[in-house]
Amino acid sequence: MKTIANKIFFGIVFIFLSWKGLDGLIINVLYNSKTTIDILDLEKKEEVSHRNLEILNGKVGDGLLYYESNSYSNVDLLYPLISQQQAERFNQLEPISIKVLVRLNDQPRTCLSNGKCIAADSTIIRGIVKVGLENLQYTDYQILESDLITIDEDVILIETNEETISWYWNLAMFLGGTVFAFAILKSFFRRASSIEEYWNKITEVDET
Repeated sequence: MKTIANKIFFGIVFIFLSWKGLDGLIINVLYNSKTTIDILDLEKKEEVSHRNLEILNGKVGDGLLYYESNSYSNVDLLYPLISQQQAERFNQLEPISIKVLVRLNDQPRTCLSNGKCIAADSTIIRGIVKVGLENLQYTDYQILESDLITIDEDVILIETNEETISWYWNLAMFLGGTVFAFAILKSFFRRASSIEEYWNKITEVDET
């Protein structure tokens, strides 16, 4: 049984590694050059296809989330980025929709008490757009949203100060992960004359 669990665990690890490598290759090939866009233009787009972005004239929106490994560790921060137009609407108690969420990783936790988590000059944001809203739970939405603030269904999550990984590392991750994942998955496809024989083969039980 332990052998099966190990195979499943390492199979998942190598599939994830392969997927990360493939995603990195897609960024390298299709989105290697940085795209510069004004936050106001970005808010007007229904869907953002670019992965390597530089966003201009953004303003820090209301709400800040942080994630921690323990009560002493550095924290990962998440906050909304909005345009001046959206900020003015919010100040006039008009509803707004958040199109961009920014993630800052590995920040000193002291910033939570001194209020310096986000630099005063945060109008230019550079980073990689992530696939999926990592670590964003339903309760996080509840914290960020209010009567006046909603998260757009096509919201993007941009991780700042992250550069694209070189193509050869992504290729190595993809090929290595694929080969090992395939080898592990292949071990589950064994010919056997009975369920017991099949079980013994995939768990590598010595029948002698």
